[in-house]
This record gives sequence, C-alpha cells and structure tokens, in this order.
Amino acid sequence: MANPSKPRDEFVEVNDLKLHYREWGDTRSRHALLMLHGYAATSEMWSDVATDLAREFRVIALDQRGYGQSDRAEDMDYTRSTQLEDLEAFVDAVGLRSLTLVGHSLGGALAICYAAEHPEVVTALVVVEAAPEVLRSGIEGLRRLLLTGESFESVDAAVDAFRQFQPYASTEQLERRVHSVLRIGEDGRLAWDFDEAFRDPQIRPPEPDPGQRRLSDLWDCADRVQCPTMIIRGQDTDMLTPEAIQRLHRRVAGSRVSLIEDAGHQVPTDQPASLALNVREFLQSIAAI
Repeated sequence: MANPSKPRDEFVEVNDLKLHYREWGDTRSRHALLMLHGYAATSEMWSDVATDLAREFRVIALDQRGYGQSDRAEDMDYTRSTQLEDLEAFVDAVGLRSLTLVGHSLGGALAICYAAEHPEVVTALVVVEAAPEVLRSGIEGLRRLLLTGESFESVDAAVDAFRQFQPYASTEQLERRVHSVLRIGEDGRLAWDFDEAFRDPQIRPPEPDPGQRRLSDLWDCADRVQCPTMIIRGQDTDMLTPEAIQRLHRRVAGSRVSLIEDAGHQVPTDQPASLALNVREFLQSIAAI
C-alpha cells in the first residue's frame, strides 16, 4: 500500500464538472472519512488533520465546485442543493458504500443535509463550526478579509493581512490558513484559490430548484440526522455563539459537543492536532458501543 501520510491528487467528472480531491490512506476501503471545506477555502485546509487520521482511516478531502483545482461553474450555481447533487454523484463515482462526514462551516451545513438525506450511507457526522444561526459580525469579517486585495506578494504579506481578522492566531496558525485559501500564480504572487464570484458581493447565485427548497432550512435537516454526531466549536470563534451550538445540539438527537481551545472559526488550520484527536476519540467511542 502507498504511504498513507502522502496525499494523492485525483479528479472525477461530476455533473459536467471536473472535481479535484486529495486522498490519504488505504484506497481499497469502501468506507471513507470524507472532509468538506468551508466557504472561501479549499481541500488544503484539511491537510494536517487528514495526514494524522490517515493512520487509521481512508481520508478524502474534496474541492467543491468553484474551489481549489475543481472546475468553476459557468452559471455561478453554487447553491446548497447543487452542492448536494455534486456530493451524491461524487460518492457514487468514487465507489464509497459508507461515510464518516466531517464538514467545516459551509461544508458542515452541507454535511448535515447529506446525512439527513442519506441515513443509509452516513455512519457518523462531525460538524465543525457550523449551525443554522451565525453571527453577522463574523460574516462581515470574512467578507472584509476577502476584499483586502486581489493577491499578495508573499506568504508573510498575506499573514500580515490576515492577522487583523484572526488576532488570537499565532504566525504558524495564520500560515496554515494562508496556504488553505491562496495559491501561487505564474507571476509568483499568491492569489485566492477559488471562483472570483465568492469575493464579489454583487454576484447573486441562482435560486434553488423548488424541489430542493427543503435544504434551505438547515434546522429541518438537523432534525432528520440519525447517525452519531459530534459538534465542534472553536473557543475564540467570531461566527457562532454558544447558544447556537446548544440549540443545534438539542435538535440533533444524541449528539455531543466539543470545544477546541486556542482556536477560532478556522479550527482545521488553527488546531489540526486537537481536531484530529477529537475526531479519532469520537469514532473510537461509537465503535465501542
């Protein structure tokens, strides 16, 4: 078997788009720990967490449409219903029979909906910094970050720009964050690694198909989750309140809540080792039942 700690870059055709994913661990397993990144991020955000967990699991980190090395959607359709259709087709294309879903922020919301729609596939769910109610101040902070510049001349310059939006973060944490959202262009500068539409507040995505409107109510999806679930919050998050997390906890039957210290909203890059440990211990606990 190939070195489980070394990622493999793969591509698959899904819904007329080429999606990129990174994979660690034993590809012979029909069960995978599938990781979904958040808004304005890429699969790179999971690199350290995935490398850690690949010692025990097959791990896949997907670049959703419009992000990283995946194709951009010409029609700007980045609605949750379309992302769910992509995810359904991706799971089929890769040949997975069961999943542990780990989603951060936007990816966490998508993971909740997929778990609600496919209880026969999802055996466990880890929701990182995601809830149906988020703080407007956190959203505005992210938008301001995305408008700090088209590109940056170096990692150090990007870290300096990011620091004002993550004042709690160390330089090491910020460097991981920079690498998860920026790529080096032909001119040597670091540019945002996703569709320009995500940085333009004037661009509005198409309305979801009427048949998929149920996915717009994340509370409804949460009510229908049946698998063991862990909800994770960063101690210094600016996106979620403890009350929002507790409401989600009450709506997802049998769920548990974990707090990651010295982490903000960007838990996967702020504290990858702690996050990996939480996921591992959660999966071990439900396996022992």
